Amino acid sequence: MNLRVAKAYRYYIIAFILLLTGFFLLHNLLNDYNELEKQKIDRQLRRAHTDAMVRAKAGIEVYASLVSSLKSYTKNAKEFPTEIEFQKYLNDFLKEINFNDSIIVNYIDINHVFKYVITPKEIDPSNLRGTSVKNIRDHKRITELNELMVSNDIKLLTPINLREGWAGFPFNFSAKNSKGEILGYITPILNVKYLLDYFYENNNEDLYIHKFLINETVDLTREAYYNNSPIFNTTKDNQYYKNFDIHNNDFIYSSINLFGLKLKIGSAYKNKPLIHTRIFNMTYLWYSIISLLSFLALFQYFKNERLNKNLLNANNSITSKNKELELNLLKIKTLIKEIHHRIRNNMVFISGILSMQEREYQDENVIKALSDSRTRIESMSLVHEKLYNNESLIDIKLKEYLINLIDYVEGTIKHDSIKLTRGINIDEDLIFDPETTSYLGLIVNELLTNSFKHAFKSDRNNSIFINVEEKDKGYLLIYSDNGQNEFKKTHSNKRSLGLSLIQILTEQMRGTVTYPDSIEGNFYITFKAIKPI
Repeated sequence: MNLRVAKAYRYYIIAFILLLTGFFLLHNLLNDYNELEKQKIDRQLRRAHTDAMVRAKAGIEVYASLVSSLKSYTKNAKEFPTEIEFQKYLNDFLKEINFNDSIIVNYIDINHVFKYVITPKEIDPSNLRGTSVKNIRDHKRITELNELMVSNDIKLLTPINLREGWAGFPFNFSAKNSKGEILGYITPILNVKYLLDYFYENNNEDLYIHKFLINETVDLTREAYYNNSPIFNTTKDNQYYKNFDIHNNDFIYSSINLFGLKLKIGSAYKNKPLIHTRIFNMTYLWYSIISLLSFLALFQYFKNERLNKNLLNANNSITSKNKELELNLLKIKTLIKEIHHRIRNNMVFISGILSMQEREYQDENVIKALSDSRTRIESMSLVHEKLYNNESLIDIKLKEYLINLIDYVEGTIKHDSIKLTRGINIDEDLIFDPETTSYLGLIVNELLTNSFKHAFKSDRNNSIFINVEEKDKGYLLIYSDNGQNEFKKTHSNKRSLGLSLIQILTEQMRGTVTYPDSIEGNFYITFKAIKPI
């Protein structure tokens, strides 16, 4: 076994030990995460349960204030109140506590005969006056009521299902006159639903279910009390816990002492949140993939180490070749610059010849034609001048080129008495290929020459405006001057060489030329770069 193979085996063993250690650490972290998620789910349930208990205790305080007030009213009245007086007092008190749910107040004498029954809106709605409680309640309840009449306490007996169609909490306290004589007892019965609704506030019915037990065993819902007594309410509580498949161990419990009656409340999830195993499966899967990739990377490392030695030799050879290519490229760039320089010189030479020929003729038309040709050649020669002075040899900044062109035209044909103001709105970094730039230079040359010859006057301020901007997947050139341009007016019915040249060059750039019928020197030229930028 050579040294390189021994080194590879050693690294494989170290990688295996590290990955195995990492697996055990990852496994412990996932177990901790699982436990934290369980605790989070339990805390959320306990928080909801506690909030519901707090709201319920607030409702109990309303119950307590109502019942205590009724007892105080009967005790402190000079004469024991009539049913009309009791009803009026009840309604006045209900306005104060905003209690607008069902309530029945019964006044029963010492013989357990109904003296009167009132609700906030009716008197004796069920015709119970003169009826004996002994006919509707068992002996055990009658015994409790006898004990209550001699007591000073308010006592809450087990809930009852009323014939009126709802379940009620029967509060009871002794009825005495101002002399302390026992007249019987008062039984205000308050709607169970009012209290239990506190557990379903905050729109949590979709998340939690609640269980209500009286004396640990008997079920109570918002609509009925399940103690084998007749149930007169046809409405069922759709939140009754037995409607759901929830195990008893999933409930958490608390108890409320409600005027001597023990109300046990349990809360549970309707659908207990699951700790998704997807996280665990994905984690183990990714760790397996990472482990596999680690071994593959180690294998690739040793393979690359061998290849690198071969590549190093090849790289040295390529470096040598690159140096030769860079030297050849420099020579080519130099040669191209020389070509552009010579083209520029030839154009300057031609421009000089045309300039000399201008002086040999007297005919103004010939002189004008030679002058126009000379400026057009000079416009093209500026492109080559920019190229052989440009590092890239392929792109020219349009704004810089047009400024140089305007300088040349202005220096060539402008009279000293003409004052010119320029407005050039072109992005500093806008670049076109040489051919597009040359066409734009010739167009601007024609337009600018036209402005000097036909629009500018020595007795006023003269100005030009050149704008180039992107528009509709192409570009828009706007040229305007502030003179009354005779160029368009005199050539509106015939095509001059200048306009023909502008039209031909624009068509070469797949564009259009528009110049409105007004005599102002406004031109709108759309175009596209011959070679896309």
